[in-house]
Order: sequence, then structure tokens, then C-alpha cells
Amino acid sequence: MQKITTQTFDLYDEDSSRLEAFLGSIGDGQLIIVVSFDDAAYQLSDAARKVFMNNFYSQHVYRLNYRGQWAFMGQKGMPLQGDIEKVNPFAPAPGVEWGDQLEIQGCIHIKEHQKRKPVVIQSGSLCDVKEECDYNSIPIHVESGEYHAGRKTLPRVCVNGELVLGNRRIGKEDPAKRGLNFVVFNPIDEVVVKIGRFDTYESPSDDREAAAFLQTVQDGHLVIGTVFDEATNQLSFETKGVLKNLGSTQIFALDYREMWVFIGQKGIDGATPYEKIGNKLPTSWGAKVDIQDCIPKQIEGTNSKVAASRKKKKFCEEYDGYPELCTEENLLLPVFPKPLDDISLQSNPAYSTPIVVIPGTDLRALERCLASLIDVPGIRPSNVMVMLEGSFAEPNDLVSLYGFRVDFIKSSANYQKTLISGIERSLTAFPGNEYIIILEEYVEVTPDFLHYFSQTLPLLDKDNTILTISAWNQNGFEHTSGDQHLLYRTEDFPGFGWVLRRKFYTGEIFNKNTGCCSVPTWRGWLLDDNMRKGRHSIVPDVSRVKRIKKDGFYEEKSFLDAYLANRKTSSGYLTEPNEVYKLVADEYDKELDRLVSGSTAMMESELSICLHGASLILQHEPDKGHLYAVYYQQDTLDDTVMLRKLATCFGLFVHNESHIRGVYKGLLRFTRDGNQYMLIGTQSPFYTTAQSQGNKVLPVIGNKSHYILRR
Repeated sequence: MQKITTQTFDLYDEDSSRLEAFLGSIGDGQLIIVVSFDDAAYQLSDAARKVFMNNFYSQHVYRLNYRGQWAFMGQKGMPLQGDIEKVNPFAPAPGVEWGDQLEIQGCIHIKEHQKRKPVVIQSGSLCDVKEECDYNSIPIHVESGEYHAGRKTLPRVCVNGELVLGNRRIGKEDPAKRGLNFVVFNPIDEVVVKIGRFDTYESPSDDREAAAFLQTVQDGHLVIGTVFDEATNQLSFETKGVLKNLGSTQIFALDYREMWVFIGQKGIDGATPYEKIGNKLPTSWGAKVDIQDCIPKQIEGTNSKVAASRKKKKFCEEYDGYPELCTEENLLLPVFPKPLDDISLQSNPAYSTPIVVIPGTDLRALERCLASLIDVPGIRPSNVMVMLEGSFAEPNDLVSLYGFRVDFIKSSANYQKTLISGIERSLTAFPGNEYIIILEEYVEVTPDFLHYFSQTLPLLDKDNTILTISAWNQNGFEHTSGDQHLLYRTEDFPGFGWVLRRKFYTGEIFNKNTGCCSVPTWRGWLLDDNMRKGRHSIVPDVSRVKRIKKDGFYEEKSFLDAYLANRKTSSGYLTEPNEVYKLVADEYDKELDRLVSGSTAMMESELSICLHGASLILQHEPDKGHLYAVYYQQDTLDDTVMLRKLATCFGLFVHNESHIRGVYKGLLRFTRDGNQYMLIGTQSPFYTTAQSQGNKVLPVIGNKSHYILRR
């Protein structure tokens, strides 16, 4: 062995063209030793990195970053064994200007280069490929199963001229089986690593095992996939997501009984070009498909998105009336759940709590609900169940498009009966869950919907005086809410999007003539304290659900037009409540005592113009974060005459004889222009707290008969 040449390349000041030419001049079997100094990544091109990976089998060149350090030994066309590569990426820190120094030492076994011997394959056989493959590629033939003339044929996989999976036992390997079948192949050592068979038609546990099997594939290994019979019935978005990371796009479009073949790679950048679907024939299974080619040891990914839209396109061609779903741009995007954006929440119970959608009959509103759910980071489609009123093609296909589960309840013209049926069916569908999140008709969720419940759901275990946790603030208008971290306790039941407590419903509501639930939740459930028994709801200052306005004319239109106007909802992915521990019963009262004690009392003169019918004009400090208290006259704790007038002034929800919403023990909280306000009645225990603070006289707004209530 002798040195042929030594070359240096200043990749900080010059581009990679000279390096690329040099690498291309190296002959088969020749050895290259590479070390970096100062910076070698600034102008190191993707083309040069790919040559190091494909021709010299570098595993870590893509980890080399600006001012990182790299040492590598490779042989053209031959993978070396042993300690032949190290990289120390640069991680900026005080006093650190470059990646740490590194070295490689020891004995390296260098193989004598031998060009791949052509695999002798009889022309036209299963293992035949189009051409002789060079040392940089592997001859692979994979074919799907087939159903033809009443006979089913198992799929087969051939690698390097050898049948490794087929319709019979091969060595210790069983034949292919119904569902997904995978062969994992190490292209460097040219050996089969493992084979997996998963019945994703019938078995949810097989689906989970398939995801785990694929997640453990090592970097650089090829994954060869094929289908037999049917593979989609229990195939989850989680497993599809793992396949997406291996380069698949068409797995999202795979339909019932369709065939599929795939060759991807762990670490691929983009989509694999080696993937096909055999579309379902009118009266049978999908057509047989195969891939028969020289597959590069390092597959170059593409930016293909079109394949993922096939199922959505088919839906939009068949059904009218989905303008947002069926735009030309949207048709190119796969329906796929967003990954969790905060890994610390991976085991948080909110992300495994069932979500039950009870949508009524408006499918356009249902589509908006489902689209908002799939956009929630960390959503698990297998946790979402949609309660449909009877089994009909269009709603079934719509839910299937998003990968959510379906169950069926009896149809009713009265949504209230539909809601109760859906609740009771959900308790049966999820028998092991104490808590279930309920989404009512015409509801969309915000992207931080599960972030919100990740912080609030544990309160139910800590405090039996909490009836529910709601994602809806009944007073959450643009001008009366704005703090995405703030939570309240209230004496009403907000509805729309809320957590069902199994023990409460089965123990106190189900099959009991309580009068609880004969009206919509937004009209008021459990208003009577004899039913509420001193328990409360948790609500956010800024809502995490949005109620879609219903078109046309209907009985509650005037109420809902006023109730739903100018609503504010959360806008961020990473917003979540803080200091949640203060919502536990005793702590919450202490917190309110503290807030009342530190607040500034508003004078009657500041509000008198508004109370007499004019618009409210507040002249407060220009900066935000202040606490203001308004004390009002009460005869009893239930007396809300003056409160209705004050609530109207501030723009809270007041409608005819409907109850005042958001009250807790005579205190009503909200935010406005970055400040927090508390309306406190004289019969409230928190008025007593305020009275105990020194000798000051509290300004109480009353005589109630002096003011008019603006409509």
C-alpha cells in the first residue's frame, strides 16, 4: 500500500467544486483519509456530502456543521469495519469557538476491492431486474399480494437474487401474511436484518407492533414493504407517520383492500421514488403492483406530495359542499396529525384521554371540527371517536379521511337527545376511562387545545368539587378576555367543549329524573345548586374552542347571534395555563382574597354614565397588569339585579332573563385591555375580605332602582 496524493480544500473561502472533482477521480477500492481543521462545513455542498455517503459509506458527514470537527476513513465502493469515523459538531457556548478535537487510531481491516459479481438470475423469474446493478445499488424485486379469479396470491420479496419472503416457509422465515409485511435490509453489509408480518386488518396490537418494529430500524437500513389481502382497517396514523419518516407518501392514500409496495430508508431526506399503490378494482381487491429495480444503497428523496392527496381528491370528486377542504392547494396536502411540540408532555394523560365528537347532522361544520382536531400537535387519531346518527356513506367517508374512529347512535331531530345519546354511548365505548372530552355540534378547537387540558385535567383527581373543565369562556369576547394563562372557577356549566366525569354522570344524571340536561349546555346545565351541590367548573379566560355560527333561521338564532358575536379564542400553539394549583377549592378562595386585597376600588362616578345608558369610558393607567374591583349592592347572594347592569356596562354577556355567567360566590372576573376586573357583591365572602382591610370605606354601587339596564 502506498500514498497516492495529499490534497487540501479550504471550504470556508472556496466552494466544493474542486473537492467534488477530486472525489470523482478516486478509483474503486482506493482508501481516503479525511480530517478537518478550523471550519470545513461552510461551503461543503450536499453533492459532496452525498459522495462521501454513497461512494465511501460515511455515516456522519451530514452531522458536520459550521466549525465542527470531523475525521473519517473510507474505501471507494467497500464499507470498512471498525472505528473509522467521528464527528464533534460545534455547539455555541461561552468560551467555546469550535467543536472539540478528536482522533481515530488503531488497526483498520482493508478489504481487497472486488467488483460485485453479477447475480445470475433466469430472465423473467421473480428475482430478475432490468439490468446488472453496480456496487452502489442492490437488485430488489418486491411484489404485492393479488386476488384474481377467486384465488389469493401471497406477496414476495427478492433481494440480491434471493427470495427472502414469499408464499412458503424459507429457512426459519414464515410466509407473508394478511396485512403489512416488511423486510429490513442492511445495504452496507448486504444482509437481511429482520422480517416482520403484521395483521393491520384485524389487530390493533399488530398495528402498534408494526410501528415499534419500524421505529427500531437503524440509520441507513432499507425497509421493503408489501401488502397482502387488506392492511388499512386497523392501520393507525401513528404507524403511517413512522412510514412517512422512512419516505412513504402514498401510505396516506392507501384505501380498503388496495395493494401497496414500498422501498424506503431510515434517514431519507424527503419521499422515496420507490412506492406504488394498486388501486381497488370495482368488484374486487386492488390490482397487483411490484417494484423491480436496482435500488441505490443511499436513496435520494424527492419532494413529492401529490400521492398523499389521492384519497382527499376522491372524496371531493364524490361530494359537494366542502369549499375549504377541496381547494386546489389543500388537495396537495396529506391529512396527517401534527407531532407533539413539547416532548415533556409525551406521557401527559391529556394526550391519551378519549375525545368524543357529537356533531349532529351538519357535515360542513363537522368537517371544520375534524380539520381543527387534526391540526392539534400531539393528537392521536385513535383517541378520537365521532358519534354519527346512523351509518351513511358521506359522513363515514368524511371521518375516514381524517383517520378518526366512528360509532353510531340513534338519529333524532332534537340535538339535546343526540348529545345525551352520544355521551351515554361514549361511556360504553371507553369503559376504562374516568374522563372523556366532549365536543358538541358546531365546535372547532384551537391548536393549543390539548396543551390547555394537559395542565388542567389533573385538577379533577385533586379536587372533587370540580364538576368539569371547560375549554369555553362564556364571557370570552374580544374586549373581555385576553390572558391565555388565566383560569377561573365558575358556578355554571359552559358546555361546547368540556370534560365528562364518569362517576358524576353515572351516579347523579344517568336514568335519574334530575331535570339537568333538557336544555342545551349553553342555556345552562346544573344551575340549581341542589344539583350542583357546591361544585364548580374550571374555565379559561381565553377560550380554546370556537363555536361556528349556524346558517339559516332557527329557534335560538337571536340568542346565539348575540352570544357568539366578537368572540376571542387562543392563537398560539404553546400557550397553556399557569399556576393551576391555585384552582383547587381552598387555594382558589385564598387567591381571590389576595387579589381583592391588592385591588384598586372603582368609584361609582367612573361608571354612572354607562349605568344610565351611555357607552363605558374608562380612564385608567396606560400600562397593563392592574387589578380593579367594583363593589355592588346585593340583598342576597343570589341577587344579580345590579350585577346585570354592571355586566352590561362592561360588555359581558347579558340576554333577556338568561342567568349571569361566570359568577363564583358573588364575584365575577374578567380581563379588559390587559387589566383584570372583579365585580363583587356585598353578600359575597370576598366583600367581607375587602372590608377587613384597614379602616377604609368601600365604594358600593347601588341604589339599584336608580339605573336602567341597556339592551
